[in-house]
Amino acid sequence: MAIDRTRFNTLRLRKLFSGKTDKADDPLNPFEEAQNYRLPFKRTPYEEYTLDDGQICLNGIQVSSLIDTHETDIPLWTGLVAGVQEYRNAVWLRYGTNKPHFNAQAQGLLEKLLNKLTHVYEEMTGGIKVQLQGDKLWINDIDPKVVLNLFLSNPNEERRRYLTSIQTKLGLILAGKTLKSPPDGVLQVAKRMYHQIETALQDHPSSHPVRLLADGRHPSR
Repeated sequence: MAIDRTRFNTLRLRKLFSGKTDKADDPLNPFEEAQNYRLPFKRTPYEEYTLDDGQICLNGIQVSSLIDTHETDIPLWTGLVAGVQEYRNAVWLRYGTNKPHFNAQAQGLLEKLLNKLTHVYEEMTGGIKVQLQGDKLWINDIDPKVVLNLFLSNPNEERRRYLTSIQTKLGLILAGKTLKSPPDGVLQVAKRMYHQIETALQDHPSSHPVRLLADGRHPSR
């Protein structure tokens, strides 16, 4: 019996030093399991994303319902796009990427939001004009690199909104919402520009993030 007890204690010590413990011996384990299940992410002091009952929620409200209950609310939709993207990245970083249900939920919401934004944009502008000259991409006769450099030189809110609108157009191009058969090289350049803009926006966070209230209304309403 003494040998068995010694062997048991040795194995237990190995687990402790390797960062692993028996679930029954860890008093915090039930809380940790609950946290891992809900995947909480506090984006701002007034925005918390969670996974509740299998649905991605913002302040306890299902994001899908926030989308469905607003016929046209571009500030809300763009805010949700940014929020869900940040939530997904935070979950992957903290909890790992092996979350099939969560990944499907996040991707489904992003696609739904993108479809709504696409529909509104096409109604407003009639589409997006895309040209590739050498390695330079033009969107509606605008060079995204110029807009990016303007933002980096002075990352104020007005330039942020302008740059975000360019990123949205790049997202539509990458999603195949604007061109059935893009010219050779367009997707590669668009993808590179999209990630450059995403990095710039993350490195220079907004001083006035879009507020999303728990009741699903935008503050301007």
